[in-house]
Parts: sequence; structure tokens; C-alpha cells
Amino acid sequence: MDQVPAILESIFECTLDMINKDFSDYPEHRVEFFKLLREINLRCFPALLKLDQRQFKLVIDSCMWASKHDNRSVEGEGLNMCLELMSNMADTDSNTCNAFFQNYFTTILQDVFFVLTDSDHKAGFKYQSMLLARMFWLVGANKLPGPIYTSDLAPSGTSNREFLSTFVANLLTNAFPNLTRWVDHISSLLFYMLTDRS
Repeated sequence: MDQVPAILESIFECTLDMINKDFSDYPEHRVEFFKLLREINLRCFPALLKLDQRQFKLVIDSCMWASKHDNRSVEGEGLNMCLELMSNMADTDSNTCNAFFQNYFTTILQDVFFVLTDSDHKAGFKYQSMLLARMFWLVGANKLPGPIYTSDLAPSGTSNREFLSTFVANLLTNAFPNLTRWVDHISSLLFYMLTDRS
């Protein structure tokens, strides 16, 4: 656990700099790099919490960048890591959980919808769906104590369910203008899905 910061300091940014120019150079480095990040998240999660804001944001950005790869192994590692990271964050202390979801929930949601609607990423549909289902469940089951939005996205006091329903409906209608006449139905359906019916 205590070696993770030194490992990341030695290899993280220099490897990222090697592979972030495109989606194809150094294929063997790519797969192993994202496997390493996933293993750190699975086995040494508290070490990720000790990273500074900039480094932690790079980890999240790398995770989402992996999900946009055409290489199925890289895409799968990125989506799985994101799913596992969300679970870890939801189970951590409330301050850390609140900060993470407020800063990253909408960004991750937008990136997942981006790859979900891109025909080049059909192979990742299972993991994309699992990640979306987990995000919707966390909100619908009231597992997130704080807001999943920043003050520029919604007024203070807006429920996470209401925000998510409206945000996703707007996201879809902006991406697919032909859905405009269905926006009320989409919003109602999303709100229904997020409502706790236990």
C-alpha cells in the first residue's frame, strides 16, 4: 500500500505521456498500464485516496480515456475500473464520497453515454450498461449522501434523482434532436426508474 505513490510517480505520467497521443501506439504498454491502475484500485484503494487532486484527476481521466479505445482489452479494463472505483467510493467515508461524486459523476456519465452511442464501441456494451446501471442504482437507492452536481448545474436542494432525470433527458435530446418530442416521456421514465419502489 505504501509503495503505490512511489510506483505511480515513477511510471504513471511518463507512460501516460507515451500513450495519450493516439489510440494505437505501444499496444502492449496500454493494456498493462490500465491493468495496473485497475489492480491498484482493487487491492490498494486507500492509496488512491492519498493522491493529490491533480494525480487523482489523471487516474479518472485515464480510466475514461481507456473506455474510448478501440482495443477491447483496454476498453474493458477502463470500464471495469470505473465501475469498481464507483463502488469503492460509495463505500468510503461521506466526505470523500461526496467530493468524488460531486466532481466526477456527470463527467463519467457523459463519457459513458458517448461510448455507448458510438458504433465503434459496441463490444463494450455489457460493461457500459453495467456502469450506467450502477450509477442509476446509486442515485435511485439514495446511496450517495451529497449532491451529484455542482452549483452551476442545478440549484441547491435539487434532489439527485430529479437532477439525474433532467440531466440525462437533456443529454439525450441534445445528442439526438429527433428525440425532442419525447423529452417529457424520457424524463418521466428516468424519474420512475430512479424512484425507490421497495
